Amino acid sequence: MVEPGNPEDPRLPIEREALALFDELLDVPETSRARWIADRTANSDVRARLESMLEADRIASMGTGNAQALRTGAAAIGIGGDGQLPDRIGQYRILALIGRGGMGAVYRATRDTGDFAHETAIKVIKPGLLSDVLTQRFRAERQTLATLQHPNIARLYDGGETESGSPYIVMELIEGLPVDKWANQQSLDTPARVRLVETGANAISYAHGRLVIHRDITPLNLLVQTDGTLKLIDFGIARPADAEGATTATDIVGLGRLLKRLIPEPEPELAAIIARATAPAEQAYPTAAALAADLAAWRSGQPVAAMSGGELYRLRKFAARNRIAVAASALALAVLVGGLIAVSVANARIRRAEAEAEARFEQTRAIANALLFDVYDDVSKVQGATRARETLAKTAISYLEALAAMESAPPDVRAEAGRGFVRLAEVTGGGQQQSLGRYADANALLSRAEALLAPAFAADPQDRSTALAFATLRLEQAGTNLYNNNKADAARAQAAEAEQAVAAFTRADAEAAALAITAIQAQGDSFGWNDDYAAALPQHQRAEALIAALPPQIQSDPEVRSARSANLRLLAEAHHKLKQAPEARAALDQAVAINRSLLAEKPEDPALLRKLAVSLWYSAVVHRTNEQDSQARTAIEEAVRHADRMAAMDTNDAGALQMQAITGEVLAQVHADRRDAAASKAATARVLAAHDRLVELAGNAPGARRSRTAALRTSAGNLYNLGDIPGACRAWRDTLASYRALEAEGNLSELDRKNALPETRDYIRNFCEGGTPRSAWPKSL
Repeated sequence: MVEPGNPEDPRLPIEREALALFDELLDVPETSRARWIADRTANSDVRARLESMLEADRIASMGTGNAQALRTGAAAIGIGGDGQLPDRIGQYRILALIGRGGMGAVYRATRDTGDFAHETAIKVIKPGLLSDVLTQRFRAERQTLATLQHPNIARLYDGGETESGSPYIVMELIEGLPVDKWANQQSLDTPARVRLVETGANAISYAHGRLVIHRDITPLNLLVQTDGTLKLIDFGIARPADAEGATTATDIVGLGRLLKRLIPEPEPELAAIIARATAPAEQAYPTAAALAADLAAWRSGQPVAAMSGGELYRLRKFAARNRIAVAASALALAVLVGGLIAVSVANARIRRAEAEAEARFEQTRAIANALLFDVYDDVSKVQGATRARETLAKTAISYLEALAAMESAPPDVRAEAGRGFVRLAEVTGGGQQQSLGRYADANALLSRAEALLAPAFAADPQDRSTALAFATLRLEQAGTNLYNNNKADAARAQAAEAEQAVAAFTRADAEAAALAITAIQAQGDSFGWNDDYAAALPQHQRAEALIAALPPQIQSDPEVRSARSANLRLLAEAHHKLKQAPEARAALDQAVAINRSLLAEKPEDPALLRKLAVSLWYSAVVHRTNEQDSQARTAIEEAVRHADRMAAMDTNDAGALQMQAITGEVLAQVHADRRDAAASKAATARVLAAHDRLVELAGNAPGARRSRTAALRTSAGNLYNLGDIPGACRAWRDTLASYRALEAEGNLSELDRKNALPETRDYIRNFCEGGTPRSAWPKSL
């Protein structure tokens, strides 16, 4: 993996060289290994590392077999080995051995946790083969590689270490043949073979755009499935770079060698493409995308950039593509030739300049996308990263805006810039995640995203990337309207648009499925904000039905599981409000279980920590309402701990402050139920201070003020339960004043209009103004 600006550990070159030699060393007879090591390397550190790896291999004693499957994760037929199979690895049940090799073993497995099932390949590396530094590198690269989602790249799902200390990775199970064997078996012609390499080059270009290199482009790592789909497999350290390190040029050379292997006797243009792909870096293709473009040009009869035939070559290509027109008249041909030569000579320099500019354009675009999406996503999982996320988003957008402003910029670049503004809006003032809490600034950024994404989606609604970007925009707008602006009807309409935008992609795409689930649950949530839980419930049930109908591999995706946990929490709220306590508790139990599972996989991810805290918070609400005081206290105390941990992770995260406020509000209620006045009042003071800060950050936004008012109203009820009637009356009167201010602005939610406002008036009349005799007052509210 390429990591610009991140100095490499000086021990890594030694580890890489040792790993590269170890594969060969295992084929050497034991009696000759010492001499072989001495002949192959003069580096004493590498020698020592090889000897320790041999000792680890001896101790592990995992048997022998065909190493091909170990390297690739492929489900090759007829590869076996000796030894007893493990029953389980992590959350996966082992079904069969695929292959064994010097580095370890590959097993066919199925996820077996009761929530979903799908078959995978698990690659287990022998304990001791990877040093501490390489194990650390392995973990870091595993996280990055898991983000690669491309139709021609095998997915990496999961990873960890076995009880014996063996690192393992869980991969997509690919059943296919190496690309050269497939091509020969199918008797493919030359254009079909070129198309295979072009597909591989496009997949490599995608990986390079995310700062990932493959390092070992060979037929064994490009498999073709029975339906003809090419899959690139085996990223990562198992095939390390050479001693000089690997760059994107390493993969381009590998693609050139692969083309030569598939077409041993290429015609001149393909020979030129192979020569340029395998040339020294300064003479080779600058990117894998440039190589793919030349292969596509060859297949369509266009001139290829690797040829140096000049204008006559271009003319011959034109004539070959237009034989009928050229043969129609010798005179017309002469005129055409003269005109083409004149135009070609005049434009030759322009084309070269355009090609160079296009290469710079694509490089800048790749950097911007890497910053905005891949690096941003990785940073989001790090403690204290809210400001860093904002900086990354701003930097990337500055690049994308400049590119989008160019007249020649393709539509998808404008869509990428629009996605960038959505990302920046999320971190600036997203209502339901880590953010800086600046709602007004977030609204302005969403308007800029709208100006770019709405026309892009209208022009090409079938483009997956644009459709998903548009849906993300609509969902962020819906969340802003619902949680920040108290506009439930507008939020519902935007969520419905988001659902429709991704409908065509949902069953085959985990990201689209997660967006669809979120869109449906947002529609249900909008009904809840209008106090119409009878209408909210079917929406959340519809989301559950959609999830149940998804293919197992989509259901198991972390994004989909995360979206489901949020829907279950809201489903529980609808059941709770409709007085269906058993159903509410069952949904919450599922939500908590999913969130615990997700957090166990990524224990430092603040977003997952928040989701667990939210599900525990509402569990406490339901338990308390149903007078299950012990369960309520246990759930809310854990939720408060998680909220405090989030705040400690990132002092700039307004989302963490919001979690402290909502969990602290229920904690104050629980203390009041126990008649612990000091603890309840201390928790309330902390809650109201948090809300004051959130209102300030939000620029006095209606949603932030509404949340503070609700907390104030809760505090009044706590004071009543504690017997502090004067204090309760002061809090109720302040609450009523806040609700009236929101109502006068047109920002009072329907939920508050129907419930909180009239209830507050009744409390003031009955308990503060003598409307009800004290002897008739309830013991608690």
